[in-house]
Amino acid sequence: MANLDIHIVGIGNLGSSLVSGLNNIDDNLSLYLYDQKPELSPLRHSVIQNEISSIKSGVVILCIKPKDIKEFIQSNAHKISKDVLICSVLAGVEINYLEKSFSNNIIRLMPNLAIKDNSGFIPYAKNYKEDYLSFLNVLERLGKISEYDENLFHVITAIYGSGPAWYLELSSKIVDAAAASGLERSEANKIIKELIKSLDSLLSDDEFSETVAKIKSPNGTTEAGLNSLDSDSFDKIILNAINSATFKSKTISREIDNE
Repeated sequence: MANLDIHIVGIGNLGSSLVSGLNNIDDNLSLYLYDQKPELSPLRHSVIQNEISSIKSGVVILCIKPKDIKEFIQSNAHKISKDVLICSVLAGVEINYLEKSFSNNIIRLMPNLAIKDNSGFIPYAKNYKEDYLSFLNVLERLGKISEYDENLFHVITAIYGSGPAWYLELSSKIVDAAAASGLERSEANKIIKELIKSLDSLLSDDEFSETVAKIKSPNGTTEAGLNSLDSDSFDKIILNAINSATFKSKTISREIDNE
């Protein structure tokens, strides 16, 4: 791979995860890091510049907060050459919004923190053809990639960007219930963490519902718990969570467009 400059703007949790994943894959990648408050970054011992001077080539990955995009554009759009690939991981910030300020090729990603271990999944949408600057090749080494129509990014943001927190919240509630049922909280935490690790061995090409059907036994404990979830409208709870997160993503887009 030819040398590629990658400029990461915003070194919070996601930005630092990108740095970790990119550092794992290729010595021909030159990383440049920017954050207005480098002292708050998880990568405090890295060289982090607090402002952009000029970027003439390579890729700029925007990992700032969506609410800060307007200020970023006003301060930095003129410093970025049109040959630079603009990459955004900002929830709710659509490609057509960035096109108002940049004539560049633009790609939008929705990764999560698993990219730090090069084991993530990266949905993407872009406004150009081919693989500009071989950046898709770089992304493939961070994790599995798949292209989607950008109209689907609101729900993708909900189920993939927000999904890890929901699974962990479910795990937290299971620990609470186990502790309330007499198990030591430390032991409950240990057991649920081992449970999460074991789930990978259950994954297959089957639908999730088919795997569940294989696990449960008629009139057994698993079925009893599943029946309880069903009677408590677990499906509606999940649908409402997804709809709420999707609506929030759409709201962010509208608010940014109207600024």
